This record gives sequence, C-alpha cells and structure tokens, in this order.
Amino acid sequence: MMSADKDSNYGYLSKKCPECLTYISLDASVCPSCHSRVGKVTKTGLAKRPTDWNSYLMLIIAVAAFCFYIWWAFLAD
Repeated sequence: MMSADKDSNYGYLSKKCPECLTYISLDASVCPSCHSRVGKVTKTGLAKRPTDWNSYLMLIIAVAAFCFYIWWAFLAD
C-alpha cells in the first residue's frame, strides 16, 4: 500500500490540467495546451490549481479603497 504523504504521486503516470483537461507530465508546472499554471497531482488525477495571491491582494486593496470612498463621501465632515 502506498503512503499518502505530500510527495506522493498516488501511482499516476500523468496528471490532467484542471482548466482544459489535457494530460500532462507529472513534473510539468505549466500546461502546454492552455498555458495555465498547474501544481501537484491530487488523488483524483487532476493537477492542483496554485493559489493566485495577486488576486487576493488586489481584492483586499479594492475593498479598502471602496470603504475609504464610502467613508469620505458620506461620513467625513
């Protein structure tokens, strides 16, 4: 029985891109078909989607800017 540690590839020889479902090699970090970033293989054979930290940062900045605008437009004296 295989161990389920983080470095395990779960016995797969390839993984599927989560965007276009193309089979790619286990060591690929970018899908050659759709050029999206991919991570390690999961138990189901799909590649993990890496976290896009830039999007989270932009969301936080946008919410802060919106809150500042609401304060400035309606609450500031």
